[in-house]
Amino acid sequence: MPRKQKYILILDVVSGGISYYLAFVLRFSSFAFPSGEFLLFLKTLPVVLLIKFIAFNYFGLHRPIWKYTSTQEVIGILKSSGFATLSIIFVIFTLSRGEGFPRSVLIIDWLITVAFVGGIRFIMKMKGETKISFSRSIRVLVVGAGNAGTSILKEMKNNPKIGYNPIGFIDDDPAKQGRTIYGISILGTQADIPRLVYRHGIQEVVITIPSASGNEMRSIVAQCRAAKVKFKTLPAFAAIINGSVSLSQIKDVDVIDLLRRDPIELDTTFVSIHLSNRKIMVTGAGGSIGGELCRQIARFNPSELILVDMAETPLFWIELSLKSRFPNLKVTSFLEDITDAQFIEEIISKTLPQIIYHTAAYKHVPIVEKNALQGIRNNIFGTQILSELAKKYAVETFVMISTDKAVNPKNFMGVSKRVNELYIQALAKESKTKFVSVRFGNVLDSNGSCVPIFKQQIKEGKPITITHPDAKRFFMTLPEASQLILQAGSMGKGGEIFILKMGEQIRIVDLARDIIAFSGEDADKAEFSFIGLRPGEKLEEKLVGNNEKAQLTNDEKILIVNSNNNVSYIEIKKEFGELSELVKSRNTANAIKKCESIISTYS
Repeated sequence: MPRKQKYILILDVVSGGISYYLAFVLRFSSFAFPSGEFLLFLKTLPVVLLIKFIAFNYFGLHRPIWKYTSTQEVIGILKSSGFATLSIIFVIFTLSRGEGFPRSVLIIDWLITVAFVGGIRFIMKMKGETKISFSRSIRVLVVGAGNAGTSILKEMKNNPKIGYNPIGFIDDDPAKQGRTIYGISILGTQADIPRLVYRHGIQEVVITIPSASGNEMRSIVAQCRAAKVKFKTLPAFAAIINGSVSLSQIKDVDVIDLLRRDPIELDTTFVSIHLSNRKIMVTGAGGSIGGELCRQIARFNPSELILVDMAETPLFWIELSLKSRFPNLKVTSFLEDITDAQFIEEIISKTLPQIIYHTAAYKHVPIVEKNALQGIRNNIFGTQILSELAKKYAVETFVMISTDKAVNPKNFMGVSKRVNELYIQALAKESKTKFVSVRFGNVLDSNGSCVPIFKQQIKEGKPITITHPDAKRFFMTLPEASQLILQAGSMGKGGEIFILKMGEQIRIVDLARDIIAFSGEDADKAEFSFIGLRPGEKLEEKLVGNNEKAQLTNDEKILIVNSNNNVSYIEIKKEFGELSELVKSRNTANAIKKCESIISTYS
């Protein structure tokens, strides 16, 4: 046994002896109690000390660290003292039948022993906390007096290495105002942060609300900025208590916090009916949207999920993920390029999917702008091959993923997607297959999107690169994007273009500021590098074109774009034939002009 634990055990036994003496004193209301009773005390004292030594050692009262004394230690003191008292009663009454022994002494002894042993621990705990408190230099205000805040407070008080001195709590719950937690007062609400920072000399605010929405976080951050005080956010409470993160770590920004609106939850009743027990194909299954779409589809028990992607590693990971999470799901994977008509037909004729979600495409505006012919091959002819095969093999529903950049397109990626929309609409008139399109805004945290780029730049301490201070975009999450695709497939009758109500566009520089602020850094001190709009980029996007109108659906969160155009399948297919010849001859300029002429013809 370590020396310090021996001293603690000896101190507890000594306290037990003093308690036994005081029990006799209180029993006879005098320090000079009768000589006969004093002789009885001396005769039984060795037995009492031995029993208390055995009890305290057995229950391990000397093992816990005093400054972390808690309810469990108090229960241990009660158990060990109670066990000792019962043992003393048994021994004394067995040896002497208790004749002449004042029974009330043992009850008083038990109460005093509990008070002494527990009191020693309480005094040492308070002494340790006071010592720690005075040694800290950073005066902290804790926002959130819930479970997470309470846990953080205990860690601050028990761990001097953190270097925080908690001064008070902030909480908006009226029932908590003026109350205390572990001796720390709840001083006010979020609106009081500037006043309390000034009044108490607060040096840092620690935000401990893991469930806070984006709007709530922005409100707290605004109060901290008004008070000109440093602030930090913390990881989820569960992560703190299981030890996977420490209190000093900042919270990883949740993309939902960045939306500046509540995330949209769509009614999946019809989706469930539409997908259950069906064969479903997803192209681009290894991508961000395709992968999330596969995970969403798997929830609705399809009979088979067919994955198609030309990138080996992403296809491997999504297949592995699906088989791990949905072991009873039949998953079939094909490493294939959608522009290879022969092999794609082999896949479709072999698997006979009932629904196809077509997410495979080149999406990065600058890359497609510099590689227009590849953009045509992949985005336009890849879609043509898939959609024509869907018609040939009587696929029930075909959903093509488009983009807000297809509206009044200024870049070639948007042009290619607008051409696809027109082709899909034309084909819908000539087929029993339900061909529909879905327009997206920017998908937060998808591969190659601005969010992971900004996070990496913040982590590396580099300037945040943004094209233009006034550039705006519509943003949506991966789950929202996937749900919209599934809803469009279940709602579509053929030829529709679906869009999601995504609220107002967000300035990209404001998005970057939110990421910085939610990471616990000062956005006002951040360095931004405005590099100018890249070729084909707009200051802001639209979801509905100049010659289009949006109409409501049965779901108020989803709209249908009415283009009012007369798309001729025969004519547009002829245009595609001419476009194909231009691509084969590598005539980039005329191929681009041909795509633009297709758009102008039908818009």
